[in-house]
Amino acid sequence: MTSGTHEHTLNVALGEVLSELRLGWRTRSEQTGRVLVEGGRPDILIEEASGWPVVIEAERTDFASAEHEAKARLGRTVASTGRQIETAIALVYPQNLHTLEGSTLRDAIRQTDRLQYVLFTRRIGGLPDRLPSGGWMNGGVRDLAMLVHRAAVPPPRIEALAVELENGVRLAAKEFTYRHKFGSELGSSVANVLGQSDDKEGQTRRMAMTVIANALVFHESLAEAEFQVPTLQEGSTRRVQPVESFRSGEVFTPGDMCLEWERILSVNYWPIFWSAKEMLRLMPTATAHGVLNWLWRTGQKLVAGGVTRSHDLTGIIFQRLIADRKFLATYYTRPESAALLAALALPVDRPPGGADWSDDETLAGAHIGDFACGTGTLLSMAYQRMSLLHELHGGDPRKLHGPLMRHGLVGLDVLNIAVHLTAAMLAGSHPDTPFDGECLLTMPYGEQGEESVAIGSLDLLAKTVQRSLMDTAAAVSAGGRAPERVRDIVSRVGHDKFDLVIMNPPFVRSTGMEGDKRGKGNSAFAAFNTSKEVQKRMQRSLSKLRGGEPIGTGNNGLAADFLDLALRKARQDGVLALVLPLSAVSGKEWERARSVLAARCKDTVVVTIAGAGSHDSSFSADTGIADCLLVARTTDQDTKQRATFVTLREKPRSSVEAELLADEISRIRESGQLRSVERLEGLGTVSIGDQEYGVILDAPLPESGPWPLVGILDYEIAQAAWNLERGSLILLGLPGSGAIEMPIKPIGEIADRGSYHADIYWDQADGSPRGPFELIKPAVSAAPSYPMLWAHDARRERRLIVEPDSEGRIKAASGRVSQAGLREKAARIWTTANRAHYNRDLQFNSQSLVVATTERPCIGGRAWPSVILEKREHEYPFALWCNSTLGLLMHWWKANKTQSGRGTTTVTSIPNIPSLDVRTLTSEQIAVAKASFEDLREQRFLPFDQIDEDPARAVLDRRLLVDVLKLPEALCEPGGPIDLMRRKLAREPQIHGGKQTRAVFFDPDGEGREARSDR
Repeated sequence: MTSGTHEHTLNVALGEVLSELRLGWRTRSEQTGRVLVEGGRPDILIEEASGWPVVIEAERTDFASAEHEAKARLGRTVASTGRQIETAIALVYPQNLHTLEGSTLRDAIRQTDRLQYVLFTRRIGGLPDRLPSGGWMNGGVRDLAMLVHRAAVPPPRIEALAVELENGVRLAAKEFTYRHKFGSELGSSVANVLGQSDDKEGQTRRMAMTVIANALVFHESLAEAEFQVPTLQEGSTRRVQPVESFRSGEVFTPGDMCLEWERILSVNYWPIFWSAKEMLRLMPTATAHGVLNWLWRTGQKLVAGGVTRSHDLTGIIFQRLIADRKFLATYYTRPESAALLAALALPVDRPPGGADWSDDETLAGAHIGDFACGTGTLLSMAYQRMSLLHELHGGDPRKLHGPLMRHGLVGLDVLNIAVHLTAAMLAGSHPDTPFDGECLLTMPYGEQGEESVAIGSLDLLAKTVQRSLMDTAAAVSAGGRAPERVRDIVSRVGHDKFDLVIMNPPFVRSTGMEGDKRGKGNSAFAAFNTSKEVQKRMQRSLSKLRGGEPIGTGNNGLAADFLDLALRKARQDGVLALVLPLSAVSGKEWERARSVLAARCKDTVVVTIAGAGSHDSSFSADTGIADCLLVARTTDQDTKQRATFVTLREKPRSSVEAELLADEISRIRESGQLRSVERLEGLGTVSIGDQEYGVILDAPLPESGPWPLVGILDYEIAQAAWNLERGSLILLGLPGSGAIEMPIKPIGEIADRGSYHADIYWDQADGSPRGPFELIKPAVSAAPSYPMLWAHDARRERRLIVEPDSEGRIKAASGRVSQAGLREKAARIWTTANRAHYNRDLQFNSQSLVVATTERPCIGGRAWPSVILEKREHEYPFALWCNSTLGLLMHWWKANKTQSGRGTTTVTSIPNIPSLDVRTLTSEQIAVAKASFEDLREQRFLPFDQIDEDPARAVLDRRLLVDVLKLPEALCEPGGPIDLMRRKLAREPQIHGGKQTRAVFFDPDGEGREARSDR
């Protein structure tokens, strides 16, 4: 038997230390008596008032026994509360604790960072989830306490309660509609309270029911907390009466409930109760009875489920209830994504304001803002994390609550229900702690009278905040509250004020009308049935507020304007934490935004998901738009900035997992061992235990163009691409073998580009010709005078030689353009006709060519702009390079990869793509390149996602690298560096896009037949 401290003693000491860290915990260690209904005694049982019980089963050295005991506790019932155990932690003590006793042992537990543990979460009808799936987490007692806190709200329970709430809301809305049809006077009046219209889809009515349901639940939480409200007798108070006291049997007395809500409103909580009270007062008694009955049945289940303080619940259901979300792009942030972003923005080693986490005064003075707060998930997550870290370091979060709600937190949105839900989550953290003033407002939006319009939070782009704007916001938020209640918010929302700005702003653009937005005018301002004339005025107002050299242009969406707003509001050394469209780090329209971020920010972290589709690559719920998380710290340092790029294999599955990932990312960044794109050593993977979640790399930010490291899952090919761009070919799979220097230059240095497609055939807005040609597709002449290669047809583009698909005819003169002018333009464009044409919209999983070559010169069009090299003979090595594995690598590296399976570029961006400098080749090398091209011209190439199984591509690589460039044969041997590169590229989600492999088998006559197989 092992000598030393008894396991019982270790467990008691750990329980005592844990109980010191959280004020609201009840911790029982090695308790005797009947603890579980089914029998058995947990090593440590921790219960939170607002959460579910968590068990810790600990062992001195036996990992297997700890796991077995922890899993055995799942599903058991705590005798004193009747609650089931949904989560359990298996823990093993480090060796240095095995021989200590008393205060020495407790001190050692407080100081150790070598506790090992795993989390098990119960799954109904299946094996429990293990986090991590392999190996064990390592950390200190505070890390363990944070895990216990996170585990106290198990995701399966939250999901089940979300379904309950949704069902209750729908039944209550159905009850309301049974009595009052759509378009009725009452329906319109209730909708008007929310600033909405009574839509036939019933969204506004479901929103109304959600507001009332939340008010009922919050009312009950105030009653449980013994919250005091004034009575009719001056100076006296009493406890809030529970919801049940306002009904007799199954019959509610809505009038009395409204009076109770008025008493609560006399203290505060306007965003929560005012709208609910007003809507309830509008309803006839019978209607109110029916609605309240349905909603309170649901509310009782929510209260019993312990989610009155859970910031997850309203976030989960919000996307099903929100109105106008397609126009406002107010898709909610998944709780898991919010947890990841908030934890990255508030790392354990960097409290807001640079203070210690125990510093009440500094933390209470922190300013945190979300100017598109939506459900409030992000603001709530940030607040909850700050409060928890303060408590774990010895502070009292209740002392922070009042000052932060009064001065520190700002949540703004154009939707009244958004402000309602945000208020419920923030105030619900400590419902018994009243606060003075308001921090959450509904911003005015749309026409504000004959002469003025409002554009929501973006009005705050102005250098000074108008008093009238915030007074209007107060009136819009809750029925004309006295302006003095929000008087100081004017100073709080000024520029350079915020320690943290955290947002998931709307992505919607003012251009690009499609689908159900067509005909609605300016989609950026088409919400709430604003007229086209008002939309134009709103757009003009935004343009004035943007000022010179704006980040927002209209083409990059309102998200760019909200980024500008965040930069203006954040103080020096403040933190930005944003959900942005992936185009923000890749798209041409965001070039200015990236330049500003590089110049004004430091400690930048960009997190993306290597999903096989846009939905899989999104941190937001149900947008179908790939996005990213960006966290950065503002600075005035004039230095070359770098960034940390993280690519996750998939979305975090829970808030617990997300926060652990954020903590690991921060740990790697602070360790000094972060792997960089320039060198091959260091920590390059993000793992929890033995489970790898993604990759992490540090890299300098480019002076222009996309930030190419986003979404890349294999850091070795990222490093290979970065080095190749600089003329150094890393030999993958051959460590210590050095690199091969290669003549690499941007295409713009070795070639000119052809004409922009709009200059070839488009017309001006007034109908006069912009381009001199009519586009005839397909070509009707056997030998057209102006052949064109215009559009894509992947089946025609399998060989190096591609036939033109269109022809041009000179237009007849019209408008301000003469016939002579058209002929002159046509002649000028014809001088750009060439044989080499670059693929602007490369679909990796269906197309085979980066550069298509035509037999004779032709005009490159929309999909295939021409590339004009100094010498015609340079076209051969250029075509070989661009269609080789290394050419694809360079295109993929520099392309806009916002769409899964596709790498797009623009005519103006093609010159930035690195290429073999064909000017350095000798005449002998060019002759070999030409011969190689002719030998390969009839070969059919597979799509790029099948590059690893394409014999033609392997031959092309060898002919280029070995025959033309005279590099070592070993480079192209099976299993060699280039073969490994092909296999790595084929497995990148950005390239295969989740598509099944399309294998092509060739018949003797050269025709192909395709068969599907799984990769």
